[in-house]
Amino acid sequence: MTRYPIARKAFWDARVTAIGGGLLSFSLALMYVLMFPWVQDAFEGIELPAIYESFGGGAGSITEPAGFLATEYFSFVPLVIIIFAVVAGTAATAGEESAGTLDLLLAQPVTRRRVVLEKAAGLTAAVSVAVVAGAPGAWIGQLIVDFDLAPWRILLAMVLTVPLVLLFLTIAMFAGATLPNRAAAVVLTTTAAVAGYVLQTLGLLVTQLEDARKLTPFYWAEASEVLVGDINPFRPLLLLVPAAAALILTLGAFERRDIASGAREVGWRRWLPRRKPAQAA
Repeated sequence: MTRYPIARKAFWDARVTAIGGGLLSFSLALMYVLMFPWVQDAFEGIELPAIYESFGGGAGSITEPAGFLATEYFSFVPLVIIIFAVVAGTAATAGEESAGTLDLLLAQPVTRRRVVLEKAAGLTAAVSVAVVAGAPGAWIGQLIVDFDLAPWRILLAMVLTVPLVLLFLTIAMFAGATLPNRAAAVVLTTTAAVAGYVLQTLGLLVTQLEDARKLTPFYWAEASEVLVGDINPFRPLLLLVPAAAALILTLGAFERRDIASGAREVGWRRWLPRRKPAQAA
């Protein structure tokens, strides 16, 4: 008998996240590394505005490899992977319910707790592949152009981005197990992720919001300190605590959820005006 069949199926169901997100990470990392010599030559001898230093964080200017990667890659690619993770996370509960397959799964000799835990394990593997796939892209770029940054630092920066993605993955699973339908879960979780990203970005530009950005998970997963200087892995790993809390809440919510076999999903037809039945003469 195959071990962990639900986790394996969850990973397969999230193949769009693993393959699509992985190809995106790989391609963008390769592209940015190949672009670096051109950017370095274009801005050589030019005093850049302070805004460029802000986006690079502790990694420095965009004319330096670490600062360039922090500014161009780690400033927005994790947000894109988070959106992939949100779609996969809501599909794990509300998605299967709307498709009418969740009640069939729960009819098998498996507990609801096992369903949530195995799905979380499979989805964790999928999003981890999507995040870490950027490292080989950067390494290949380093073989072609001069990009003086230790390969292990690039890999570690991407590995330490995984907790950020896992946090929103578990929040998406909780939203999918709690809210009436998958559409509401996707909208709510995506809005939370984008709001955190905007606050983090504004905190880099506006002095008055510098302390407020510390409230966002993006601040704790910032890659600039990993790419250059001392490494503090406990900072991004702290995000695993709220991620675990969200998973525990998902277990409780899913145990109490009344499976509706797709009746909760919002469809476009419900918004169309309905014809009144013709009255018999």
